[in-house]
Amino acid sequence: DLEPDTKVKDAMNEINASKRLREAAKYKAEADKIKQIKAAEAEVESKYLNGLGVSKQRKAVVEGLRDSISDFSSTFAGTTSKDVMVKYTD
Repeated sequence: DLEPDTKVKDAMNEINASKRLREAAKYKAEADKIKQIKAAEAEVESKYLNGLGVSKQRKAVVEGLRDSISDFSSTFAGTTSKDVMVKYTD
């Protein structure tokens, strides 16, 4: 068998190791990119859901206020919703 010189073998091993390291770096960079994208998507979804929660809270407050005004107006004859709102804001 022909045996290449040790320096040639070392150089070839170094070339192969360098290729593997380059490939590994490429895969790691792609994985980091995917992680950043997924984190950004999660943040967008979180903010969207938070906005929905705030919207539902506000809607519940308005509905509660409307029910209170309606109850108050029906309890005290001759009272308008405007009269009740003036009382609420005083």
